[in-house]
Amino acid sequence: MRKILKRWLYGSCPGFAGSFPYFGTAVHFPTHSWSFYAACEQGIFEFDNVRLLQALIRPGTTMFDVGANIGLMAIPVLKACPDCRVVSFEPSPNVLPSLRLTVAGSPFAARWQLVEKALSAVEGTAEFALSSQAESLFDGLRNTRRASTSTTVTVPVTTLDSVWNLLGQPEVSVIKCDVEGAEFDVLEGAAECLAATGASILVEWNAINLAFYQRAPEALIEFARRAGYRVFTVPRFVEITDPLTLRLHMIETESFLIAR
Repeated sequence: MRKILKRWLYGSCPGFAGSFPYFGTAVHFPTHSWSFYAACEQGIFEFDNVRLLQALIRPGTTMFDVGANIGLMAIPVLKACPDCRVVSFEPSPNVLPSLRLTVAGSPFAARWQLVEKALSAVEGTAEFALSSQAESLFDGLRNTRRASTSTTVTVPVTTLDSVWNLLGQPEVSVIKCDVEGAEFDVLEGAAECLAATGASILVEWNAINLAFYQRAPEALIEFARRAGYRVFTVPRFVEITDPLTLRLHMIETESFLIAR
C-alpha cells in the first residue's frame, strides 16, 4: 500500500507530482518515468549497487557517474560521504531538465557537477537514440530496441579522460558506468584516468545491449586483463576469469565490478 500511495502522491497528485524525496533530496523526474516507478517499488533504487558504491567511495575523492538518468545512484553516495564529489554525465534531453533541477536544488549541489554530454572513446558529436520520457532508462548512443519507441537526436560527446584532465586530474575512487551498451567505449576513453587512479568500476554488462555495439561479452575480461584489473559479479563477488563463466553469470546479473 505504501508503494502505491507514494507512486500516486508524487506521480499524479497536484502540488506534489513531479518530484519525490530521496536521501534528503527532492528528485525531479519526467512524467511517468520508469526510474521513478522503480524507486517506488524498490525503496532504494538498485540497492546492491548503491551499497557497493557507498563502500567504494573514499573520503575526499571523486565518483564519476556515467549515465546518471535522474540521479538515483549519485545521491546516496553524496549523502553517505560528506566530503566526496560526484561528476554526473547525462546527455539525454528526456531527463536533463529534471536532473538540472535536482542538482541545483540538492543540499549536495556544491559537490555535485553535471556534464551534459555522452561519453565514448573519442570526442565529437554522435546520434543518440531517444525513447519516450517514460522509458528514458533505455536512451543511448544506439537504439537497442528495448524501448517501445525511438527517435534520433545529436548530442555532444567527450571522453572521461578529457573531463578528468579538465578537472585537474582529481583522485577518482569509483566510476559507475551504465550507458546501454556503450560501456566498453567509455572504458577505452578512460585509460589515462584508470592508470593514474586505479579507480574501481561498477559497470552494467548486458548482452542484448552489447550486441548493438558489436561487442562480445568477453571484451570485459580482455579489457580488465589489459588494464591490470579483475572482474567480479555483483552482488555475490564471484571472480570472473573466463568467457564461459562470464556468460553464465550474465544470466542472473547485469552488474559487474572491475577492481584492482
